[in-house]
Amino acid sequence: MEQTDSKPVIPDRSPLQAATAAELAQKVFASKARRRSWLAALPVEEKYRRFLQLQRMASEIRRAAGKPGPAPWPDSFQP
Repeated sequence: MEQTDSKPVIPDRSPLQAATAAELAQKVFASKARRRSWLAALPVEEKYRRFLQLQRMASEIRRAAGKPGPAPWPDSFQP
């Protein structure tokens, strides 16, 4: 099937209109690297708090699906 529609994938009003796929990928990967660096620089206490939050979310999803699993860890942090 031949494509005859010449519309750009990204709408005209988007600032990314002229960007190529390679340029978009480069921006995405650079953004991901910045976020990873930012997360790595967080204090251990904040990392633990975020971990507990993810653990509670996973536990709730597991229970909603009717599957048993380990209970989330306690909220207290003691290094």
